[in-house]
Amino acid sequence: MSKYIKNNKILYVLPFLISFSLQSQNFDQQFLDSLSPDIRSDLLDQVDKKKELENKNYRKDSSSIEIEDERELDIFGADFFSRSQTSFMPINEPNYDSNYILDFGDVIELQLVGDNTDSVEYEVRRDGSVGISSIGKVYIAGMTLQDAGSLIQSKVNNSMIGVESYISLISVRDIQVMIAGNVMNPGPYTLNGNSNIFHAIAISGGPSDFGSYRTIDLVRDNQIIETIDLYDTLIFGKSSFGPRLRSGDLIFVRPINNVVYISGGVKRENNYEMKDNESLFEIINFSNGLNRIADLSDITLFRGVGEKITKIKIQNLEDLKSFQANDGDRIIINQYKHRTAEILGAVKKPGKYILTEGQDIYDLVTMSGGFTKNAYPLGGILLNKATKDIEDQAADSLYNTMLKNFLTLSQKSVDSSSSDLSALSALTQEILDFQSNGRLIVEFDLDKLSEDKSLKYLIQEGDEIIIPEFLNQVYVFGEVTNQGSTLFSDNQDFKYYINQKGGFLENADKSQIYILHPNGETVLVGKKNIFAQNAKKYEIFPGSIIFVPRKLNERFIFTQNAQAYAAILGNLGVSLASISVLKD
Repeated sequence: MSKYIKNNKILYVLPFLISFSLQSQNFDQQFLDSLSPDIRSDLLDQVDKKKELENKNYRKDSSSIEIEDERELDIFGADFFSRSQTSFMPINEPNYDSNYILDFGDVIELQLVGDNTDSVEYEVRRDGSVGISSIGKVYIAGMTLQDAGSLIQSKVNNSMIGVESYISLISVRDIQVMIAGNVMNPGPYTLNGNSNIFHAIAISGGPSDFGSYRTIDLVRDNQIIETIDLYDTLIFGKSSFGPRLRSGDLIFVRPINNVVYISGGVKRENNYEMKDNESLFEIINFSNGLNRIADLSDITLFRGVGEKITKIKIQNLEDLKSFQANDGDRIIINQYKHRTAEILGAVKKPGKYILTEGQDIYDLVTMSGGFTKNAYPLGGILLNKATKDIEDQAADSLYNTMLKNFLTLSQKSVDSSSSDLSALSALTQEILDFQSNGRLIVEFDLDKLSEDKSLKYLIQEGDEIIIPEFLNQVYVFGEVTNQGSTLFSDNQDFKYYINQKGGFLENADKSQIYILHPNGETVLVGKKNIFAQNAKKYEIFPGSIIFVPRKLNERFIFTQNAQAYAAILGNLGVSLASISVLKD
């Protein structure tokens, strides 16, 4: 598969494909064998995709259409309960917490140390007792593990002289509780006696879309004995989940309260649930506080009042304390337009820098201490993320067009051993292997930048600048006798450098020669400029690249391959111009 298609950067471009019957999609094996493995695989995939798309178009299942959730983000905390809930459950192992409440079904181990040394396990009976030899029944249900140990020791002291007793919990009982209200999966649940409210909510899938994360009640004997707020744990790290559950308990999740959205200059923008008595200032803590680029002079509260949305300008962050939360409130804290860019190579202080909105290359070079003595600004490289994405899409589209060419060729009588077909396959492989870089052509001459503001490029987030050292060479590639570099010579044109590398090969396409200058500009030299005596002279600079493509038979050219050569050539130029920078 194409690297662009594998990465799902853009969808297959299928509409341009020529309609084939099922029989005509069986390619001649000799023709397929003449292609590279990558191109052959993608060509067959194109046909399979086409058939799949046609089947979907004729048999579209309306039940499979998904409705997009209109909410920007789920309520904070929803992601926590979206994973497998069994991982939140306590395991049935001995509990050494002295405050554990014993009840029917628990198993304890009693160790007697002294004249009558012994170790016996006892299960708490339905009447709440354990029957201990030489002592009789001891009622321990409803007691803490610590209190039960003290009671048994007192019984041992009354009946055995010089004997100490120690108890430990061996197995925890099962309990049945009811989980109700606004939860994902309400109903009765069997848990172990070491469970708390959090365990119960987790095993039920968490609060539903209408459930509260901040008001969850534990009801016992028709009385609310505990109300927990999950934000205490999820945001503030408190581990209080209320008392341990007992059989017959009801955990009730109340309806969600006010939902407030905050975005912009905070570390975690999201929807948060707010209680009626809370001020909007609390949401700053919920969102992990302000980020480093928050503009506190530009805070806006959007609040719905009836049918109208009111825009309220907040003068000071502290003013949020005077606003109690309303359902649907939206707080936007503007951010300073800072951006991070990196400059490498022949500058005095290479590295990453933070710039404000409106700062340009001149500012970034100045921040980095300026160019070094051997810097070559004409060969400066600026890599931009948005441009890289566009190059990826263009290369993918071009590659699919080349596949179309092969589909067309498969319907014609083409000699699979043809050198022209091999050349077309090689060109397509170059496009497939092309690695985009996002280079923009910009001016790096500081004198020109200071004189002409129109030449300034405003730095964008993630930009990378590479300033190479001076390159006193010219590079010649393609259909020439001896590819490689040769020393730069003043006042010489491209023909001089081609001759320096042994001249053209037999298959060279002399009608279109490409020149890539160190600043990234690509020039196409046409046939009349190559052979005419008064041909236009194209200036060559140190670091320029001259590329001579392979000539293709016109009947194999179904698209202008200049785009492909220019893109590949430009990428090659960046790599070569960066050698002196990256070699260390």
